[in-house]
Order: sequence, then C-alpha cells, then structure tokens
Amino acid sequence: MADEQQDLNLEDVGAGTEEAGAPRRAGVLSGLLLTILKYAAFAVAGIILVVGTAYFTVTQITKGSSSQNLAAVSPEYSAKAPPLAYYDNIDQIRGQTADETPAVYLLRVSIGYDQNDKNVPVEIGLRAREIQDLMMSYISSRTAAELGSSHWDEIKADLTNQINQIMTSGKIKSVTFREFTVVK
Repeated sequence: MADEQQDLNLEDVGAGTEEAGAPRRAGVLSGLLLTILKYAAFAVAGIILVVGTAYFTVTQITKGSSSQNLAAVSPEYSAKAPPLAYYDNIDQIRGQTADETPAVYLLRVSIGYDQNDKNVPVEIGLRAREIQDLMMSYISSRTAAELGSSHWDEIKADLTNQINQIMTSGKIKSVTFREFTVVK
C-alpha cells in the first residue's frame, strides 16, 4: 500500500504545477467579461437617467396645460384651417345707420362653408332673402362709429352666429366682406 501512495503524483491531480508567483490564465477572460459588464451597467444607468430627466421635464412643463393653450400662446404652431367654399349670390345690401343723422351703408358679403358639405349652399340659396334681411336689420341697428373697420371682426362673428341660428341642414363657417362702405 505504501507503494501505491508513492505512485500518486500531484501533477495527475492538477494541483501544485503552477509556480506560486505566476498569474492565472483563466482570470484574464473573467476580467474582460467583468469590464464589459461594468461598461454595460454604466450605459444602462446613463440611458435611464436621460430618459427619466426628459420625462420629468416634459411632465412639469405640460402640467395643467393642454394643446389648446399652447396654440393660444403660439399662433404659429396652430393648425391651419382648410380652405372654405363661398356662396357669393347674396345681393348687395344698402341701408341707413342708426345715427341721429343717418349715414348710408353699402354691404356685399360672401358666406363661407365647409367644402364637403353639400347641403349648406343649397340652404343658403333657399334662405338668401332671409339672410339678406337679417344682415340689413343687424347693420341698420348700429351707428356709423360701430361699423368702422376696427369692429369688422366682431360684426362678422355676430352675423355668422345669427345666420347659424336660422340654418337647419348645417352651419356656415364665416361671413366675409367683399365691400363695406359707410358714407356720412
């Protein structure tokens, strides 16, 4: 049995063949893997930091606001309205203002509506005299000072609302002045 123990060689077992001060070769590969994992962890942390900061910033900026408020603040970013079709067959309207010494006005309008709406121009045509009378009543109830060009946007909006109140098959989008003259 002693002979059997003498035959036992430590090299067969795999221990003690390396010198005590030499570096281990298996550690180089695991060191490279560890370095790659470190860089990957830094990259993931950086991405999370950037995305989190961007998300937080956007939520703080848009908190309590909507896209309508943004359009109101920045008209250049508002959506452009599609072009309208116009009904131009309303006769010229002539009348007098509500002044003590009345002025004479002359008004020619076009009525804008959605191009895809086929019922609105038909109804405008059927109600042309009614619309003309409505406009004459509205303009005649104003003074010459109230009919100045600084009030035209308000007048157009009022006329659009009044016409829409009598429409049944759709709504008009705008009233535009082709000619509007007030002579005192």
